[in-house]
Amino acid sequence: MSKIMDRGKSFERLGLLGAFLLALSLRLLSAKNALVGGDLLFYGYDSFYHMRRILYTAENFPSTLWFDSYLNHPSGLNITWPPLFDQVVAGASLLLGGGPRAAEMTGALAPAVLGSGAVLIIYLLGKKIFGARVAILSAFILAADPKHIARTHFGCIDHDALESLLIFGAILLLAYALTDEDRRVWLGAGAGVLLAAAAYAWLGTPIYMGAILVYAAIQVALDLRDGVSAAETIAPLAAAFGVALLLILPYHDEAWLFPSFLGALGGLSTLAALLLLSRLFAAKRISWLAYLPAVAILGYLAAVLSYTGWMGSILWQGINYFFMGGLAEESIIEAAPLYQVEGLVSLPGLGFAFSLLGFFILIPEACRSRISRDRALFLVFAAFTLLLTIFQVRFLYLFSVAGSLLTALLFFWCSRRLRSLGPPAPSTASPLPIALLVILILPNAAGLLQIADERPEIEGDWVGTLDWLEDNSPATTGFERPVQPGEYAVLSWWDYGNWILYKSRRPVVANNFQAGATEAARFFLSEDEEEALAIAEERDVRYVITDEKMVYSKLPAIVRWTGEDPDSYVAIAAGSDADAFHHSNKFLATVLARLHLRDCTDLGGFRLVRESETVVGRRVPTSEVKVFERVAGAKIAGTTPYDKPIGVALEIMSNQGRRFEYFNSAMPVDGRYEVTVPYSTDKTLETHALGPYLVGPVEDFVGGDFKEVEVSEEDVIQGRVIEVDF
Repeated sequence: MSKIMDRGKSFERLGLLGAFLLALSLRLLSAKNALVGGDLLFYGYDSFYHMRRILYTAENFPSTLWFDSYLNHPSGLNITWPPLFDQVVAGASLLLGGGPRAAEMTGALAPAVLGSGAVLIIYLLGKKIFGARVAILSAFILAADPKHIARTHFGCIDHDALESLLIFGAILLLAYALTDEDRRVWLGAGAGVLLAAAAYAWLGTPIYMGAILVYAAIQVALDLRDGVSAAETIAPLAAAFGVALLLILPYHDEAWLFPSFLGALGGLSTLAALLLLSRLFAAKRISWLAYLPAVAILGYLAAVLSYTGWMGSILWQGINYFFMGGLAEESIIEAAPLYQVEGLVSLPGLGFAFSLLGFFILIPEACRSRISRDRALFLVFAAFTLLLTIFQVRFLYLFSVAGSLLTALLFFWCSRRLRSLGPPAPSTASPLPIALLVILILPNAAGLLQIADERPEIEGDWVGTLDWLEDNSPATTGFERPVQPGEYAVLSWWDYGNWILYKSRRPVVANNFQAGATEAARFFLSEDEEEALAIAEERDVRYVITDEKMVYSKLPAIVRWTGEDPDSYVAIAAGSDADAFHHSNKFLATVLARLHLRDCTDLGGFRLVRESETVVGRRVPTSEVKVFERVAGAKIAGTTPYDKPIGVALEIMSNQGRRFEYFNSAMPVDGRYEVTVPYSTDKTLETHALGPYLVGPVEDFVGGDFKEVEVSEEDVIQGRVIEVDF
């Protein structure tokens, strides 16, 4: 018997090792697309700022970057990201030899390693609550879950992998603490260490503390039902919150940790109130069914009383952030509700449905019999992650951890039901469960194909553009020590701010922290060049970068930042290419359209200096990424007898060899006209003129009374006036 047990444990260990190696290998697959021509490209947008902070931390270990003058130029920006993830990666890179390349590779590897670690956690949690078979299967399901891989793969440098590992580690220790009378306080204290670590890794950790408190209220009600002392539930949870509070105290007044401090302090107070209320119920022999309604009423009263104070403000800000579309209103797609992003009638939706079916299995079992504390904790926390996911699709990676256990439960429940239908023939005994398993993992398999093909968003034209910008624009000071503003800024939509900052080493107006986003939106949607120039002047903008997504897929989000209706700028028909976007005349009058689609025609203060190689869009074919320079602009001015617009035209060749014509005009006033032009006739520039300006009346421009005018580069930079009289 002992040999059989030893053999079973060996198979179990091998199975766990296999699940871990599978998880690691699948999360490393993206390296083939991230390593391009000797460069290491990161996925997403936040990864690039995490990497900037990691490099700074590695050079100044353990100090990290708390203010960055290269953001929100020229004001700079305080950084409110908790530091633990960046410090862990920076420390690991120092152990691996240090240097920028070691730091980049460590940062790229960290999510894959931490994400694979979640497989071990879910195995231990599943074995504790549901047994070894469920644990092993859930480990394999999580290992291959594309929703989890999407946030924990190579090159996706973000705190998500560490945050989810820490919080599920805390849940694991609490599951043991709640069922181990001898070690409940020590295990609870260990969970508190992980809770505090999660707070040092993510600003939103109080939401997880809230989930634990919801569990505490439910469990105390069940304790009252079963005639058990609520102290058995409260003690380990209080140990967890108490230790977390102690570890948070040294930095509790920092903006990035203060919400977690309030969460830990409020958690201890809530646990004390739950215990006192339970004792009152027990002493007065009040039905346990009234306990949760009483807790809800008291909680509501406490929230109302705190509404006008600063604590209430933080509480309601948190509720708005997670459950009332606070981020989605700012057009961040990952903060949108699940149903707006994921189609329920799809393979990903099917995988989500399998996890939900696991709930429907577990909940009736919990209602029919006395549910153990650890199982109740898992059920409540899984439900909470489900709720978060419904409101914000970004939490799919978190729910997928609990969802792997729920899917494994569904498999074994269905297998038992299949066996109970009757004794099958030997030849048909195994195919049914195997077929069931294939069906359950089909959504994962399909999703893996998509994950394997995913490429870094920055890949291609953006990389070449940002490399060009670093090499061909004046260097700015203070990149490594960002205390004082740089000499000038680069303006683009906020999605691209971290790319520009990291790859080109230039200050930016707007980045993923959304500081400067409103000014960026106002600039791009301005229909008056003077207004756009005023914004650029205030922000000391020298270069502007646009791309085709800003003109098409990102345009509605840009419009929402100005408070206007996207429908007044673009009508989006079915389809995903440029032909599906029908721009209005209102949009075509904006600075964004005149920059990206018309190469600065009708603008005097901006000029195209570089466009990327790839041409996209069939309706208005144009380069994918373009760089523009803000200049004073030369002023072609003079007297004219014509009482009609005077126009200027210049034929230009871009750096890609594309010919286009710049045109601008002005109406004479009291016999005098003035037209500001941004291009010189210097033929040595990458994007250069093919001849002189033609200046004359617009009505009979071709073949009429026009003059040829040369404009030097110095004329454009200095804003000189060139007199051309008629």
